[in-house]
Amino acid sequence: MPGRYAQPELLEPRRGRSGAYLFLAPAMAFLVVFFLYPVLWTVFVSVSDYDPVTATARVEGLSYYREVIMSAALWRSILNTAYFGAVYIPLTLLGAAVLAMLLVGQVRSRPVLKAIFCAPCVVPTVGAALIWRAAYLPFNGSLDRLLCIVGWEHGPGWAGWLGEAYLAMPCIALMCVWRDTGLLALILLSALGRIPRCSYEIARVDGATKWQTFAYVTLPMCLGTVALCLIMLVIRLQNVFQEIYVMTEDGGPANWTVNIPFLVYRYAYIDYGWGRAAALASVLFAVTGIIIVVQNRMLNKRLGWS
Repeated sequence: MPGRYAQPELLEPRRGRSGAYLFLAPAMAFLVVFFLYPVLWTVFVSVSDYDPVTATARVEGLSYYREVIMSAALWRSILNTAYFGAVYIPLTLLGAAVLAMLLVGQVRSRPVLKAIFCAPCVVPTVGAALIWRAAYLPFNGSLDRLLCIVGWEHGPGWAGWLGEAYLAMPCIALMCVWRDTGLLALILLSALGRIPRCSYEIARVDGATKWQTFAYVTLPMCLGTVALCLIMLVIRLQNVFQEIYVMTEDGGPANWTVNIPFLVYRYAYIDYGWGRAAALASVLFAVTGIIIVVQNRMLNKRLGWS
């Protein structure tokens, strides 16, 4: 019967909005002070001749951008960054996937193993870099001593793992793989735990092999999480600085470990070229954003997300 039930009261869309803004205010203030302001200030310094001593600036236009782009040091650092990423990203993602697959089963000591695998990610970066630097010392390092035990000794001209041009960057990448694999393994493990058991049962009844089950059941259902891990690795790739600074000090040998963040540091604090450093940092920020946007679009299209 009409009128028997009371009509529900429609909530006004503006009611309580001021309270929501109040709760958002601390986070917004944090973003403005520690993200938006530094970005805008970096862009301003990149188009001006800034003197940090007198805090004065004279507009120079895009001259620093042209100087940075035409510099051979930039393209060398891009190659070094790509070299690092070619070692770091696949090994970290593969290692995390292997650990997650091992832990997803009925493992009795799973909590202990999870704690062990995640321990490296809570070690301070400088401390981890010092440990690995000591391990890489020529002749007296842990790695060389271990190789000596198994009968592999280096010659007198051995400069060390961080002293050889073709080995320095992969050695630093391996340290980053050791540190980040456990965290990504936990993320992938959470995705594996959300896959319904009935999906594996259906695949088994249909006669699917283990590889087919992984390729057509496990991987498609975890593809979104894999995409998240890949984005995290790309962002992490653009922030590798402390490891190189601690383990090589100057980007050696022969600039083979100078990546883009280290080149920004060199421009700003060694050459005191604040304009060039800000221009390179702005380019790095823009390129990283473009890579993430393109990657998201490709993955969203692959996953069928809007």
